[in-house]
Amino acid sequence: MGTCNQENVTRKRYRLEVSCSRNRKPQYYLAKNVKYKDKQTKVKIYIGSGNSPPSIDELEEFREKNAFKLEMMAAIKRAQLSSASYKSKYLSRSMVHIIEEVRALHRTLKNLLTINELKIYEKNLEISYVHGTVSIEGNTLSLKETRDLFINKIYPKDKSLRVINEAQNFKQVINYRNNFKAKITLNFIKNLHARIMNNIDDESAGAFRRTDLIGIEGCEIRLCPSIEIESELKNIIYHYYTRLDEGYHPFEEAILFHHDFEMIHPFSDGNGRVGREVLNFMLMREGYPKLLLGYPREDYIQALELGDEEKYAEMVISFSGLIAKQYRNLLEKWIAEAVQPHKRTGQLRLADFAEV
Repeated sequence: MGTCNQENVTRKRYRLEVSCSRNRKPQYYLAKNVKYKDKQTKVKIYIGSGNSPPSIDELEEFREKNAFKLEMMAAIKRAQLSSASYKSKYLSRSMVHIIEEVRALHRTLKNLLTINELKIYEKNLEISYVHGTVSIEGNTLSLKETRDLFINKIYPKDKSLRVINEAQNFKQVINYRNNFKAKITLNFIKNLHARIMNNIDDESAGAFRRTDLIGIEGCEIRLCPSIEIESELKNIIYHYYTRLDEGYHPFEEAILFHHDFEMIHPFSDGNGRVGREVLNFMLMREGYPKLLLGYPREDYIQALELGDEEKYAEMVISFSGLIAKQYRNLLEKWIAEAVQPHKRTGQLRLADFAEV
């Protein structure tokens, strides 16, 4: 049996695959290529058999009924390919696969969305992320107030300027982060801090702390001496990229970096917000969705505290559970909606510009 012919279907994402063998009628499949780095495979769903191929209308009807199933099959297959390529010190193979499914589903959704839909999707994630990261530090803005501030430029009533600036400053942070294309450096970390602390603590914004007379509330662990901050940050940055080059899992390494960063505590204030921004920068660079920390706050704090107790496996697993809980079912739901064809013509999808 072999593939004797391939034709484009009405949607570029899929193709009609025809398998032929002696003494049998041709068999038709709706197929989709699956790629991960230098690995390539495919998934397919049987349409039927016969001497004549299905018509375009029949293909379109079959595609509408089976596109979600095919996209889910492709995402799971891609997760299998990527999972097999990583080493891990703390994550089980099953947990690695769950994280890779989240990444694959996130990628699938982004490729299904139109350009405008993708902008809305990313904006909603940003707003939820900003609300979560500032609320961890005690900011009292509601999610609706944060959304109104970002989208409608409506300033909440009866809120201090600091409370407003803690959220509003992330407009600058997002713009800077989205335009930063290099590896993480000390200057990148300082520039994030400068923007996060703008109009909040201008004297220390963008500058590492000079004193050791601070600590983390509720934590008895001795922080990195101020004189060693730069060298320790360089060490964990070097270690992070070295581990990636060695094939260790990027989610695991980003979580370990995040805990190390918080233990160094390089700034007099704003360490959590900067640390979570760097963490999500790492995840986004590797194709994962943002971790929406702060939902609830206790889960995030308790996960970090496991690292304080040197329970690194439990810490990494806790963060893995967070991203799976936040996204796995939601991404499936959103993909089921996004895979439906548009009734109007002329809409562009990211997948129209490249084979996916």
